[in-house]
Amino acid sequence: MSLCLADGYCLDTLGPFFGTQNDASITNHITKTKNALMEWCEPGDIMIVDRGFRDIVEAFSDLGYEPKMPIYLTKGQKQHTTNEANEARLVTKVRWTVESYHARLKKWRFFSDRIENQLLPKLQDCVRIVSATLNWLRGSIIKDHNTNHMDRLAKLMTDRLAKHNYLATLVEQGKLSTKQRWKKIDEIDFDFPEMELEDLRQLFFGSYQIKQSQTYAEEHLDVNGDFAIQVSKETDEIIRCAIQSRHSNSTRYYAWIQFSLTGDPITSWYCQCKSSARTVGACAHEATIIWFLSYARHHDFQYSNGRRRIQRSIEKIQSDEDEPDDSNEFSAT
Repeated sequence: MSLCLADGYCLDTLGPFFGTQNDASITNHITKTKNALMEWCEPGDIMIVDRGFRDIVEAFSDLGYEPKMPIYLTKGQKQHTTNEANEARLVTKVRWTVESYHARLKKWRFFSDRIENQLLPKLQDCVRIVSATLNWLRGSIIKDHNTNHMDRLAKLMTDRLAKHNYLATLVEQGKLSTKQRWKKIDEIDFDFPEMELEDLRQLFFGSYQIKQSQTYAEEHLDVNGDFAIQVSKETDEIIRCAIQSRHSNSTRYYAWIQFSLTGDPITSWYCQCKSSARTVGACAHEATIIWFLSYARHHDFQYSNGRRRIQRSIEKIQSDEDEPDDSNEFSAT
C-alpha cells in the first residue's frame, strides 16, 4: 500500500500484507501502528481513497482527516445523482496519480513478475528503495501542479460542481425520450461545431477519455464510417446516440448532446450510464461522440491498423464461406 501526495510523489510504501487483507483492514492496521502517518498529516487534511476503504472512512474522520471516496450506488439506484457523480469525478481526477505511481513501480523487472517466497522478508526494503529511486530520478508525476494552467483547471472543475444538468432534467421529464421526437442524421442537413484537441482536453478536464475515444469510436461506426445519430425534431441543437456499454455487450445506453454553432460549442450532455448525470467532465460514451463529431471526422479519421487487419480477416473468412464448395463434385465415366 502506498501513501502518495496529489502530484504523485510517494511518501511511503508499506507492506507486504496477506492476500486475504483488504484495503480497509490494512489501513486500519496502519493507522494504529504507524506513527509516521500522524507526523506527516495534519487535522483537516484530505485523504483521497477508493471504494475499498469504505470500512475505514470513519476511522479517518475520527483522526481529524477529511476522507473523500467515490460513492456507491444504493440498492435499487441505477444512476448517481449529478452531485454524487461530480464529487466522484473530483476524487478520480486527483487519485489517478496513485495508479500511475504503481504502474511506474511495476515497470521494474523485479516487480513485473512473480516474486519467490524466499524474497518476501526483503520485499519491503526493495519496494521502499525503488520508491525512493523513482522520487529522486523521475520526480513527481504531475510536473506543472503549481502553474496557472492547473489553477485554472481546478477552478473550472469546482465552478461546474453546482451547474444544473439541463438535459438530464428533460430526459427525466420524458421530453427527450420518445421515438417520435427524433430524426436520423441522414434525413436533414447537420452541422456540428469543430473543436481542437486542447478545447476537448479542457472540456473533459484531461486527455484520458480522448485517448480512449478512437478505439471506442471504431466499435460504433457503421459500414459507411458514421455514427448512428438522431437529431431532435424540435431543435437542431440536440442529438441522441445509442452506444454500447464498455463493460457489457448486452447493455446499451442513450447519450444526449446539446451544442451551439454560435456560443460555447458544447453546452450540455447526459448519458444513461451510472455516472453520467455529471456536469464535471463527461463519461466515455459522451466523450467519444463529441470527439468524433467535433474533431476526428474533420481530421481524416481512419481505423487503426490492428482493427483494419482484423476487419479484412473477417471479411475474407466470410467471403470464403460464401463461395460454393465443389470439393464433393465428381464426374462419372
